[in-house]
Amino acid sequence: MHLRFVDHRLKDQPVLRDHINFEGGRVLRLQDGCPLLLDDQFRPIEPWLTYFRVVTASTKKSSVRNYAYDARMLASFLQSRGTDIVHANQEDIVAYRDFRLCGTARPVSPATWQRNTVVIKGIYALLKQQGVLAREPWISVGSSTPLRTGWTIEPDIKPLSRKQWLHFRDVGLAGKLPDGSMDPSWRGRNPQRSVAAAHVALTSGMRLAEFSTLLDAEVPPPSSDGTGASVLLGACAKYEKRRRVHLPPETLGVVDLYRQTERRRVARAASAGLWKRRKDLLIVTEVDSFNSVVRGSLAGQRKTWRLHLFPPELRRIAVRERDQGLEALGLFIGHNGLPIGSRSWHTIFAAANQRVQHVAESEAPAALVSAVKPHDLRHTFAVVLLKSLTDLALAREADRRAGSIGPGPLSEHISVNPRLTVQRLLGHSSPETTMTYLRYIEDTDELIHQVFESWGDETLDYSDYIAVQRTNA
Repeated sequence: MHLRFVDHRLKDQPVLRDHINFEGGRVLRLQDGCPLLLDDQFRPIEPWLTYFRVVTASTKKSSVRNYAYDARMLASFLQSRGTDIVHANQEDIVAYRDFRLCGTARPVSPATWQRNTVVIKGIYALLKQQGVLAREPWISVGSSTPLRTGWTIEPDIKPLSRKQWLHFRDVGLAGKLPDGSMDPSWRGRNPQRSVAAAHVALTSGMRLAEFSTLLDAEVPPPSSDGTGASVLLGACAKYEKRRRVHLPPETLGVVDLYRQTERRRVARAASAGLWKRRKDLLIVTEVDSFNSVVRGSLAGQRKTWRLHLFPPELRRIAVRERDQGLEALGLFIGHNGLPIGSRSWHTIFAAANQRVQHVAESEAPAALVSAVKPHDLRHTFAVVLLKSLTDLALAREADRRAGSIGPGPLSEHISVNPRLTVQRLLGHSSPETTMTYLRYIEDTDELIHQVFESWGDETLDYSDYIAVQRTNA
């Protein structure tokens, strides 16, 4: 069983012209990015073809790709049992659930299985709607079905201490030794890119899908007044929920160092290769940062996008013409000159974790209790900021009780609420509409700057920082 994704190169292939169903005498239109499950003769398999035609029309491409791999896994498993999605019974579905959760060397998490069930429920909903099946192949007792595991799905929160962060950054990502010197045996590539991206994730709370798709134009160089910068997220955010994140000046400095060194070198080396692939790329003619607009040519048509609404799949192939050839718009690029994807970032973090463990075993006590994943940096941002805002709120309330300051308005109590503030910055579900109309007494950007400024100070310990915050409050 094979998996392909439709693009302009596949639409005219005989496999699609000859075997895809017809409606009214014409071939069904397939959107770019639509997954195709193909049999051994490379013929599209129903009902998966119809299912993904429907899903692709209303779902983000990144989610569609995940569902496609889930569907192939399910279809291949059923095929190994001598059946398919139409003829599978409850025992087949239960066996697949057990296979995914505990039948492999690397079982999936309950959260991933929950995503897998979206495909299972969706394909059977389609089969019932088409009249192919009268009901699902499993028996439900109340709200309990074989798809449910009975496990409580909670996020695995693993914030790093400042010491752990520095060790992971310097030893794991940058290839240094515990004493800060360079390791002559290290053979890692692009350490400044890895460090810069990790800084962005740590000090802004961005998800992997968000910081990996950042454009170079969205992150300005450090300003002379040291105020940092903000980035408006939209199309690349989870559920496309719009929010603004702040990048402290220290992070801008780390990013700019990467931009002026490694990125410039990689972009120059890859420019000729990108020029050869230009037919498959989006040629951008203008990036107007002041008005937050991107203009370019896609499939022979000129288009304009708002910067924060520029789709992630286009960000990964967007390039501009330079004197030496083509250069990607993306900030964090790989050896081919284009932005690296989520899988590559996980590989980078895995290699960094292996190095940390190796160095710890040979030269220093282990500084990390478990492997660091990109999302752990987002958790660290949330925990550190929540702690600091809580300390600040408690100190302010103590001053009010002591009579040092007067009672504030209701809007102040809500706007500086630590939980609501962090939820807003992370883009979690929250009373967003109410928060929009509140007058923020505290400057959140400045708070983030102050909170993480100490993380770049090698002489200041985390406990010292908290003590300073209490004193200043």
